[in-house]
Amino acid sequence: MSRYTTTFFFLVFLATAGNSTTDLTGAENATHTVTGSNHSSIAALTQGRGDEVGVNPQKLERAASIIRKSVTDKQIPGAVILVARQGKVILHEAYGFRDPEHTLPMQTNSLFRMASNSKAVTAAGIMLLVEDGKLDLDQPVGTYLPAFQNQRWRSITPRHLLTHTSGLRIKPLFFTPLLENSELHPRAPDLRVEVNRFAKIAPEKPVGKTYSYNNAGYNTLAAIIEELTGSYKLHLSKRIYAPLGMHDSFNHEPDADQNRMSTVLKRLPDGNWKSGWAPGDPPDWPFCRGSGGMISSAWDFALFCQMLLNEGEYGKHQILRSDSVAEMTNPQGEHCYAATGYGLGWRVSEPGGPFSHSGSDGTFVWVDPARDMIGMLLTQCNGIKPPSDEFRKMV
Repeated sequence: MSRYTTTFFFLVFLATAGNSTTDLTGAENATHTVTGSNHSSIAALTQGRGDEVGVNPQKLERAASIIRKSVTDKQIPGAVILVARQGKVILHEAYGFRDPEHTLPMQTNSLFRMASNSKAVTAAGIMLLVEDGKLDLDQPVGTYLPAFQNQRWRSITPRHLLTHTSGLRIKPLFFTPLLENSELHPRAPDLRVEVNRFAKIAPEKPVGKTYSYNNAGYNTLAAIIEELTGSYKLHLSKRIYAPLGMHDSFNHEPDADQNRMSTVLKRLPDGNWKSGWAPGDPPDWPFCRGSGGMISSAWDFALFCQMLLNEGEYGKHQILRSDSVAEMTNPQGEHCYAATGYGLGWRVSEPGGPFSHSGSDGTFVWVDPARDMIGMLLTQCNGIKPPSDEFRKMV
């Protein structure tokens, strides 16, 4: 985590100081209307003020000033920050620019490549299939993907892939070059066609006994979703984005509004910036993936986080069951020996504690259930210290 990001969330913490074996099977059902809830749901995120929800406005301003200064000092080219508490968005500002020429100002509704923050929605998509009775987290992957019905993968389950404890050490997101369309591979290029190539790779470490961040595992999870539903991106859109009102969220760059997308900038040795991926460029991969690829705005991703804070509810919709949310946002060490610092799609070190994740293109999202708070710093830059440098290098 960078010095600026650490200070930002520390100050937010100060601003709020003093205030303050699961059975998931069930009949298939899309989001449904909430009835008889035991806790008050948040009908919708709304704008508010810090002093309305126990946050000192002056300390919140000090937190914001850290990010403004990092832009002024050219540590980062631009950023959007968002802080919400008790369903009130009490800070949502944009600074700097989203292009290397400094002609396009960053805006609060700018769109970002969320990179590995995509893993949280992939995990949610998997948990929906568990609730539908279509998937068991602890059955072999080969139960759902026929290509993986072999000795190499006999002990690897979706839970191992979700927690990065599969023992696999596959480094690339996909093997390259990708398979070309042919009589043998008529669907290529295709997510499942490419993921099936992983079936020939055996785990290098005992399954469940070691933690090693692995993008290939999350792409395999996306392939499972695609196999069971027909479409990874439509499953997420129908079951998560649409009922939450996440109208700016997609899972492939071409589907998003290119006029609001941010250029991914890379730091040059002389301190200047150059374009990495820019709006209108081809997508990194010709199909959606589960390890990354999500496009979203700060507000949209806050809707997803608020749903998790609400134990799966948002407004009149029950997106996920509360026990599914608990699985996602608590350490999985009880199930996988090495998963003491990771849930399902989120980094979390203690039961009921804060959970977070970062992305290699400069995104960081943090949720604190104890304070009913969401914190977010979204940038689009490589070549500097992002919120989690280790995650950046691995992705």
